[in-house]
Amino acid sequence: MRLRGLALTAAVLLAFGGNRVVHAEEKSSLGPSILKVPMLERHAEQGILTPVPLDLELPDDLPARRVLVHYRIHGSKEWRTLELLRYGKRWVGAIPCLEVSTITGDVSYYVRIHDAAGSVIAYSGSRHSPYRVTIKHDTELARSASAPARCPDPADCPPGLLGCPSATVERIPCRSDSDCEGGTSCGWDGFCELDERSHHWLALDLEAGLGVVSGTGACSVPSQENEGYACYRESDGATYTGRPVYTNEPLAVGTTPVRIVLGYEHLLNENTLLGARFGYAFSGAGPKPRGGVDFVPFSGELRATHVFGTDPFASTGLRPFALAAAGYAQHDIQVTVHARHDLGYAVDQGGNDWDQDLETWRRAGDAYVGVGGGLWWLTSQGFGVAGELRAVQAFPYGAFVMTCDAGIRVGF
Repeated sequence: MRLRGLALTAAVLLAFGGNRVVHAEEKSSLGPSILKVPMLERHAEQGILTPVPLDLELPDDLPARRVLVHYRIHGSKEWRTLELLRYGKRWVGAIPCLEVSTITGDVSYYVRIHDAAGSVIAYSGSRHSPYRVTIKHDTELARSASAPARCPDPADCPPGLLGCPSATVERIPCRSDSDCEGGTSCGWDGFCELDERSHHWLALDLEAGLGVVSGTGACSVPSQENEGYACYRESDGATYTGRPVYTNEPLAVGTTPVRIVLGYEHLLNENTLLGARFGYAFSGAGPKPRGGVDFVPFSGELRATHVFGTDPFASTGLRPFALAAAGYAQHDIQVTVHARHDLGYAVDQGGNDWDQDLETWRRAGDAYVGVGGGLWWLTSQGFGVAGELRAVQAFPYGAFVMTCDAGIRVGF
């Protein structure tokens, strides 16, 4: 086909000097339409330092909002994108002559047509089967008087002016990954991007904590039988079954079991992770309470994490975060409770001192909810270390627990 001024007629376009309109196939519900194009338009030739003009007329029933041309200069690995401008029924633009430059070889390109929402509704050509313009030196071409002029001063022909190169598109709109090309995916902000973030994270943590329990009446028989307490005399280790006088004992603070925790979290958007954690307590379990059951070392948790900052997983560095969690775990809290024995109690346990300290365990749980925060140090986009502090309320056997976790994070 003869091209005016050796310029390329774009894949979905009217030929320069012709009147043929390219028609689209009936749109399939399975994806975008493929625009029918005569095979003779697959290849053209032109000289160096001249723009590659693009001129398109689409069918009236195609709801096009943007027409993007993806192109690659010979010798380059990078595909770039430009947007055609609309003038009535026509969409026009040009691959800039300054990019064509003096490099000989093929300029490859294909066309994708987007609707108002950013989805691709039609296309012509592809990255694997593009249209090509072979750039040659003038000595290899029969230059005519109508051939396009060499590269103008960019100040004389700014992008966007009819007949001048189109403005390069840095961000391509999308609604799904299928609307993006070249290894890019549809980002959370609705534009195609090269996503190098890790969306899946594994965690390996060591967890320890402190629990706060009430000491008032903790070692009475009802408390030991119904509220998860277990009290032992320090003198001989026997279970305390005496009747203490109720006194205003202060709150007691003790240690909780030490756990190893394995977790998984999925990056839902730029800042939010949802995940689950499973733990095993290998140290700090208390004895079996009176009328109770053995300590269950396993724990499970669901959590949501918000990492602060602008796109925090796109680069390395320190990242503060906040979290909310709920799960199952038994927290055995070891404290010392002071008991004053009631000498007037008719049925007495022998060997009790009038004043004595009792080794006391409180089995708090089995369920809990918690909130907390911490720091995540991303040393790379696929590896980091993290530490967190959580405030946990256990129920129905109530206790307030502060846990501290520290460990590694591996992303993929």
